[in-house]
Amino acid sequence: MKFTKFPAARVFGVAGNRGSARLFRNVVPTQQKTYGTLSPQLQSLQPCFTSCNTSLALIAKSQLLSDTVQQRTLNLQQPQIRTVTKFSLKKGKRKTVKAVIRRFFRLSWGGWIRTRAGRFRHLWRKSEYQKYRYRQHIFCNATQCTLLDKMVTKYWKRRRYYVDDPYEPYHTREEFPYTRKKPLPPPPR
Repeated sequence: MKFTKFPAARVFGVAGNRGSARLFRNVVPTQQKTYGTLSPQLQSLQPCFTSCNTSLALIAKSQLLSDTVQQRTLNLQQPQIRTVTKFSLKKGKRKTVKAVIRRFFRLSWGGWIRTRAGRFRHLWRKSEYQKYRYRQHIFCNATQCTLLDKMVTKYWKRRRYYVDDPYEPYHTREEFPYTRKKPLPPPPR
C-alpha cells in the first residue's frame, strides 16, 4: 500500500469490490460546507463565505436559511401521505382511478374482490387444479379496501342491480352475526 503525505488520504480497497470507501487528497479538511444545492442565492454568495471569517459566514448562512430555505425544509420534513390519488384540474374534485374499476369489483357491503395475477399466463404448464384456482376471485384485506374506496368516487360505491348477477350471493354477509340483516331460521325439531 502506498502512503501519501496525509495518512488520512490512504485508499482502502478490497479486491473485487468497486464500491470501496475512498478518501481523496484534493479534499481539504478546513473547507467550509456551503448550502449551494439548496438555493441559488447561496451559490452567488459562496466566494464571500470563503473569504469572510467563520463566524460572519455562519451568521449570514443562518439568516439566508431562515428566509429562503426554511419553507422548503418544512415541506421536506412532512411525512409522505398516499391517499387520494387523482384530482380534476379544473375544479379540484376527486377523480376515479380507472385502473381500479377495471381490475377490482366492489361488493355492496364494502368489500373488494379481484382475480389472481397471471391467470392467463403459461396455462400449458399449469395443472387443472391450478387453472381452477386461478379462475376464482380473492377478497382484498381491510387496508386495501380502504385505499380502493379513496381511489373511487361515490358513483362507483353505489349498489348496482344486474339481471342474473353472478355476484348476488356475495353482496350480503349473512354468515356473520354482526353483519346479518335477516334473522336466523328456527332450528329444526
